[in-house]
Amino acid sequence: MKTWSTIYGPVYSWRLGVSLGIDPLKPPKTCTFDCIYCQLGKTIKKVSKPEDSPSYVSVEKIVKDLKETLKRVDIGNIDYLTFSGAGEPTLNPNLAKIVREIRRLVNDKPIAILTNSSLLDRETVRENLRKIDLVIAKLDAPNQKLLKRINRPSKGITLDSIIEGLKKFRKETNAKLAIQTMFIKSTAKNRSFNTEKNVVEGLVKIIEKISPDEVQINIPTRPPSESHIIPPKTQEMEKILKIFRVKLSGIKIVSRIDKIKEKKLTKKEISSDLEERIIETLKRRPCSLQDLTKVFGMPRKVLDFHLTKLVSIGKVSVLKYRGLTYYRLSLS
Repeated sequence: MKTWSTIYGPVYSWRLGVSLGIDPLKPPKTCTFDCIYCQLGKTIKKVSKPEDSPSYVSVEKIVKDLKETLKRVDIGNIDYLTFSGAGEPTLNPNLAKIVREIRRLVNDKPIAILTNSSLLDRETVRENLRKIDLVIAKLDAPNQKLLKRINRPSKGITLDSIIEGLKKFRKETNAKLAIQTMFIKSTAKNRSFNTEKNVVEGLVKIIEKISPDEVQINIPTRPPSESHIIPPKTQEMEKILKIFRVKLSGIKIVSRIDKIKEKKLTKKEISSDLEERIIETLKRRPCSLQDLTKVFGMPRKVLDFHLTKLVSIGKVSVLKYRGLTYYRLSLS
């Protein structure tokens, strides 16, 4: 019987191309936030600092799993190795050591991390990230009230501390910094979040002070933690994008609604244990059949056969979101 692996994918990322995922936390989901739009569902272990989290994975476990993965994956076909998975990756206090060991296995292949920015006010966390090539840091709200409504942070985490941490990190490191903002709407009446013009302009002012290399504009595309959350309409997003591009003309702006060129995977990424790899992928995010086709580079018919089997034996469940069918790991 296979043990849980900290390495998953390769997966296709609209931001990073072909990405090999590294999950430095053990399931269930452990995070400093409980975002209403999170594709991983509700936070099971909500913590305020790394010291509160016993769920991090050892350096040795990640190195061992990566060595096994590289037996079936052609590293030359990977664009990024990316820290992301079952929660907030900066909760692992050994990230700097993990990065150092990974470098020995993948040479100059770039490494990225997706963080919610909540712990960047801590010097030890910033130090852990200094050797990472690309830090993609979340910033969804321009004030504390919206931070609480959208991200639902743990006690003691404030917008001021997040902004201060981002500014310090920007000054202290040569790593590329990208700010990611998730724009959301709600089907519930009289509930607005971060798409109002004054809110968007507030975000722009904060981002201008941080002065990142890049801003990534995102929208929900998978089933969110709260079912009433939906993506804004394309026309509304185009207005938001215009504000960003006019006000932040010196910063690269990329958006999920822009056309992204898809990079196909080669057969070297396809292993015989397909069902195990499907399960490993679904542990981190719900996926549609189309998503999995991109990830594995295999015919829809083949993947549909294996998904049907996994559903029939109760390992995978089916859910509908905005007219699309998604698959996720069964909770039971």
